[in-house]
Amino acid sequence: MRGNDQIALGFGQERGILLGRRLNGVDGKWTSSVFDFADPKLMRFAQQLHDDILPSGVVIFRARTGEVAPTLEVLANTNHPVGRKLDILLVPRLTIGHLVIEMNHELIIDDTLSHPLVKDSDAVTEMGIMAYIGVPYRLNGQAVGGVSVVHQHRRQWASEHIQAVRDVARQLDSIVADRYARGLVGEALPDIRMDSRLP
Repeated sequence: MRGNDQIALGFGQERGILLGRRLNGVDGKWTSSVFDFADPKLMRFAQQLHDDILPSGVVIFRARTGEVAPTLEVLANTNHPVGRKLDILLVPRLTIGHLVIEMNHELIIDDTLSHPLVKDSDAVTEMGIMAYIGVPYRLNGQAVGGVSVVHQHRRQWASEHIQAVRDVARQLDSIVADRYARGLVGEALPDIRMDSRLP
């Protein structure tokens, strides 16, 4: 499914519920420390995606529980993906990524101006996001963060671009699961060869 067809995804499933300091059974304090801001490995992931999907911007984020919807904490991004400096914490009204977290599903939009889920959102009207790919990374099946690719003009995403974002998100799944299983927080990410194809 592509473009406007993506709106059907996630609504047939139960939406993730964010409560207090826990994200569906995952300790929010742990997930908020699994990656450090501007970690070199995350920066390499973001830059690799940016190079593969030029000239679109890339943002890798983690979800922080919020009163109504998740706040997204930027961990890595390429320059100014939306044509302006990003805050480290992004409020839901300025993002599309919060929908990826809430639905626990990827969201692919070729034209945000015509997409019923986001066309009137501040992410479109204020931040200028005109095309979007967002794929969650998960721990125990629950989205704890995501990888977003944004563009400031309508864009039909090629299947290899969508797959590249999925590949990075799956790699982050593995890293998060491994670190969680070993109880590791605040340590460097394992070395990942970026010259080989991601799983």
